[in-house]
Amino acid sequence: MSRIWPVLKGVFNPLYLLGSMLMVPVVAGALGLLLFQASYANRAFPGVRLQGTDVGGMRVEEIFRIAQKKGDAYFQAPNVTLRIADKQASLRPADLGAGLDAGATTLNALSIGRDADLWLRLKAQARAWWLGVDVAPVVTIDEATAQRVINDLARDTRRTPRSAALTWDKGGPQEVVAQAGQELNVEAALAVMRSAALEGQPIDVTLQVLPIPPKVASASSAMAAAKKLISGDLVVAVPRWDNDGKPLPNGEAFRLKAADLPTYTRLEEVTQADGAIALDLKIRREKFAPLIAPLAALITGTAENALFTFDEKTKQLVVLDPGKPERQIDAEATLNAIEKALLTEGAHNVMAQVKLSAPEFSAATTAQQLGITGLVAQGTTFFKGSSAERMKNVKVAASRFHGIVIKPRETFSFNKYLGEVTAEEGFEEGLVIVGDRTIKGVGGGVCQVSTTAYQAALKAGFTIKERLPHGYRVGYYERGMGAGLDATVFEPYVDLKFVNDTDAHILIETYYDGTNATLTFKFYGAPDNREVTFTKPVISNVIKHAPDIYEPDPEGKVPPKTAKQVDYAVDGATISLERIVKKDGKVVQTDKLVSRYVPWQAVFRYGPGFVPPEGAIVRP
Repeated sequence: MSRIWPVLKGVFNPLYLLGSMLMVPVVAGALGLLLFQASYANRAFPGVRLQGTDVGGMRVEEIFRIAQKKGDAYFQAPNVTLRIADKQASLRPADLGAGLDAGATTLNALSIGRDADLWLRLKAQARAWWLGVDVAPVVTIDEATAQRVINDLARDTRRTPRSAALTWDKGGPQEVVAQAGQELNVEAALAVMRSAALEGQPIDVTLQVLPIPPKVASASSAMAAAKKLISGDLVVAVPRWDNDGKPLPNGEAFRLKAADLPTYTRLEEVTQADGAIALDLKIRREKFAPLIAPLAALITGTAENALFTFDEKTKQLVVLDPGKPERQIDAEATLNAIEKALLTEGAHNVMAQVKLSAPEFSAATTAQQLGITGLVAQGTTFFKGSSAERMKNVKVAASRFHGIVIKPRETFSFNKYLGEVTAEEGFEEGLVIVGDRTIKGVGGGVCQVSTTAYQAALKAGFTIKERLPHGYRVGYYERGMGAGLDATVFEPYVDLKFVNDTDAHILIETYYDGTNATLTFKFYGAPDNREVTFTKPVISNVIKHAPDIYEPDPEGKVPPKTAKQVDYAVDGATISLERIVKKDGKVVQTDKLVSRYVPWQAVFRYGPGFVPPEGAIVRP
């Protein structure tokens, strides 16, 4: 008895009894919670709704069937109204590739209150029971179907823009006004359709349509130019000049009828300042080119250097002739002028454009620029006894060289400046040496000029590049410097050439004196202390000329029983001498000058009844 009492005493202790009483509801609650969790193990918790339908307590298969019905009710009904511009269409969300995933939606409903953390699970279950939780359906979108629908809508919506244009008909130019097009904003449409598919309730949306600007916004500029184009005939004129380069009245080069001008134009797209593209009217240059090319022959002119003399007092150049610029047609500038006149100004008279290039030596050239300071050398020959025709030829030929400038190190060519020796160029018929005869020909006496130039070049100490003596000795050329210093020319085969081997330009002046029958060449440049001397000529290999020749007068001008001498006898010989060139007292060059001449017979022409002397050679 004594051992039982302490035990009973402990059991009936007030504190123990109070604790036991408090544990009862806790245990009961825990047991109840366990029973609640067990009863909803495969069911949705109370308060869980699927698009407004209470699915609390439902099993998986029940929720799945409800989800399917919900999907069919919305996605298979025409719940999406699409508006595009002035058109509209009612579509099922399923048509847009949208559908409800019943399985995933069911799992979402069952997942409410079943988080891993106990506290969060209980909290979610309590919230669902107290406030209710609406589970969002899981929607899937077939992007390929959606894209296909969009593409169909885009195709039906698209309107091709129309560019501005210019057309020609019998009434003249016609402007086609530009029109903008349109197209569906595909990316925005896809986004809207995805949103509509997820909405879960009928939706009315307007899809964005983007304007498509025309490529060419305006043809107004081309239209204005076209009107100017056909307002008159096109007349292209060409400037003209005489032989001295003086302007003459302009001449018409070609003309195009107004009705034909449109075929000489084309339309060109141009980008304006605001980035818009407009049409502009341009000429077809490839069609005008064949019309302009022949104008080159009418315009082209070779540049001619100015001609000068040197004033020994002022040491300045005196302009004899200002020269001429080189003239060439500027085809590109002419085309530009035609285009500007026709399409911008509305003018129809156009001048062909000329490109002028100044000559190497112009009227503005100075002695200082050329390095000319004084006389370098001069040569004079004599032609007393020459016929009037020969004297004129000497004068005409000498004038070709008066005032010309030779550059440093340049090779002077006599024939280059002499030009053609013809009657049209002012030359007379005189005696010329051809083969073994002296006969009449245009230009007799020109060799007097080449010989004078040769002798002046010798005295200047210039290097002689090309020189040929006459076939026989001519008395005119042996007066002055002596025998063996003549130079023949025969354009274009035989030339006289020498080199201006100084550091300055050489100005040539020629002076014809008809009264005293002399011709002088003066070379002005920069004297460089050259001293030129000549040895006495040595005459060798003398060959006696043959007997005189008598022949009937072919022109019938010699009186009967008389004879007239037309050529003079001279013995053949070789004549040689040396030229010594010193500079600053030192010999810098020695040249041996050799001339070989054949013997020459006297020639007489006789009239009817004349009997040639005994021993003469008589030609039929």
